Amino acid sequence: MLDLSAIIKSGEDSYDAADFVALAYQYDERYPHAAFIIRHKGDLTEFHYDGGSVVYTTLLDSYFHKTTLTIHPDEIPAFIVHCQQIRQRAKPIYGFFYSGEFYDREGNYLMNKDLGERMTCVGFCLNVLKGFLEEDYIDYTDWGSETHNKSDYLESYCKRHQLDMNKVKASHRRVSPLEYLTSALFSDLPIRKSQIDSRKDEVKEYVLNRLGV
Repeated sequence: MLDLSAIIKSGEDSYDAADFVALAYQYDERYPHAAFIIRHKGDLTEFHYDGGSVVYTTLLDSYFHKTTLTIHPDEIPAFIVHCQQIRQRAKPIYGFFYSGEFYDREGNYLMNKDLGERMTCVGFCLNVLKGFLEEDYIDYTDWGSETHNKSDYLESYCKRHQLDMNKVKASHRRVSPLEYLTSALFSDLPIRKSQIDSRKDEVKEYVLNRLGV
């Protein structure tokens, strides 16, 4: 079983010389966040959807991150190009939806036409990963509508955005930023929710202990 010391706190823990793509989690009790951290030729960058725009910049924020086992160091230049293509073309809208969409190698979003480019910060990262890996990173069908715990969310969201609830409800799910970080402990794809659940509480405890919360 992987030692949780492989989860690094950016800005505090030291890095070895190797390049990496890492899945990153920013703790906040109400508004946790997910991102990628990329190290290439000594430079550290962050890539994410902040709920308003797609951001690719020098690492500015503090995250807990774990190198993904699904992207080989030799693939990092290609992954950076993938991210840059997406940054130029992506226009996501915030919403708790994911049903296997993805950004292709040209940065185009291949979508559910009834839903549009709607996603959370985690959904954005999943879309990026699936497009690059050319297969599902997680088995998203393991997450149902109950994984978003606000009971009237879908109805009110669809009314506000003039969407047909019956056409988009199958896409309504939430994969949390903590689950996203925990997924980096696994390598065989697609990663199942049961695998993530088996380590999620342990990862949360590790993060909170590091923060002194």
